[in-house]
Amino acid sequence: MTEKEIFFKDKENCEIPFTHIEEGNVNPALTYIDELYGAADVLSIKNAIKNEKNLGYLSILGTFVAMLFLLYDEAELHLLIFGCIFIIVAIFLINRHAKNNECHRKYTQYRVLAESLRVQYFILHAGIERNVSDILPWFTKKGIPWVNEVLSELPLKTNGEHKIAHCWIRHQRNYHQKKFHESKENEEIYKRETKRILIITLITYGIALVFEIWILNVPSGEINFDFLGGILDSLQSVGVMVGYSQTDMIRSILKIVLGTMSAATLFAGNYYGKMSLSNISEDHRRMMMLYESALREIKANNGVETEKMIMNLAREFLIENSTWYAYQKPNVPDLTIE
Repeated sequence: MTEKEIFFKDKENCEIPFTHIEEGNVNPALTYIDELYGAADVLSIKNAIKNEKNLGYLSILGTFVAMLFLLYDEAELHLLIFGCIFIIVAIFLINRHAKNNECHRKYTQYRVLAESLRVQYFILHAGIERNVSDILPWFTKKGIPWVNEVLSELPLKTNGEHKIAHCWIRHQRNYHQKKFHESKENEEIYKRETKRILIITLITYGIALVFEIWILNVPSGEINFDFLGGILDSLQSVGVMVGYSQTDMIRSILKIVLGTMSAATLFAGNYYGKMSLSNISEDHRRMMMLYESALREIKANNGVETEKMIMNLAREFLIENSTWYAYQKPNVPDLTIE
């Protein structure tokens, strides 16, 4: 099946109630466009949730397999190699499942379609019989040709001119204001988590440095504490760190902690990096400015919404939509094992 046919099949099989461009106040001449938007919107959200879960699973399992391998290597827990293999197989299966169900492609392309349909709806709602495919950015036309095909086939019907300052411009300005603050909060969470991992890593390196300097000043090159001896004896009794001295035990523990923190940093970056948090917050900021500019222009024209202003707003919106797709397109879940 083509991507266009897959969308209409997904639409037909979708059991989630469709959303509406204007909740409770759909323009009766534009019900088909509203229906297509509702399907694309809920399907995009559904696949976005799947995509985020896949990123989370791959990041967590990737960190876990690195930790297990360190325990296998440093703590002499040889049977953990089976755990490593099991998790690697799980990572492979999750990654293959993500590619087969195309959740990332559907999330991004259905979102582009939904937002393009939103623009088409309000252009017609304002009484302008123009097809949005005529002003679609070149990248969108060539990058997602099936979306352009769907848009070009839309019926261009209106039932008079309607004001769009509140139902589109002000509504979307408020939406992007809200999302901007949410995306900045998510950025802060990522920064805090990364900083916390970095602090633990630096502290561990500091402890390792002090430990090695201390060992250099011990004549025998070995430490010997009663409480550590008891711990080491208990570990060795169950087959862990057999033949290790107390010095070797501490070095192994430090290596395990450092390796795990490094893996956690890598996979946190993989998870949050593929969410493009900084790009998303910047997108919301630019969209806020775009709608504010449109509202100021309408106010300067004494409330008159000119066709030129509306079409300029539509073009800028579609460019932003295309930009969003461009940086989201490479963020597919992938198999990363360190």
